[in-house]
Amino acid sequence: MLKIKSWVLALCLTGASLGVHAAEEVKEHLIIQVSEDSVERLNAALNAAKFVQAQYGAPNVEIEIVVFGPGVQTVKYYAPKPLPERVKQEKYNGIRIVVCDYSMRAAKLRPSDMLRDVSYVPSGVVEIMEKEKLGWSYVRP
Repeated sequence: MLKIKSWVLALCLTGASLGVHAAEEVKEHLIIQVSEDSVERLNAALNAAKFVQAQYGAPNVEIEIVVFGPGVQTVKYYAPKPLPERVKQEKYNGIRIVVCDYSMRAAKLRPSDMLRDVSYVPSGVVEIMEKEKLGWSYVRP
């Protein structure tokens, strides 16, 4: 009888842990492309990200904005106000902005030329491809 109770307890604990794991996987994933040198395009991407967070709840969605090609010019250190403040705020709201290192090098830019609140990936296009393979939704506003 003790063996059966132990087996049932183990089964219940396994089921409970699977339930917790399944709940974590409910999170939505969104990747947004910005590849034009356009403050309006970046703002459109940030607005779309904020709308998605409002719909799903910020803790339930992971969002990454990938900036590459001419878009890297938009997130330079001396971007027009209020863009730097907005990028900083959205980072703290859980929206990651990542910049393509390859595009920066092609434009002769260094991380010191960019807004402080962005992160970097080796290739923006590859970042999007890899995220799509993992099931992320893709948007290009």
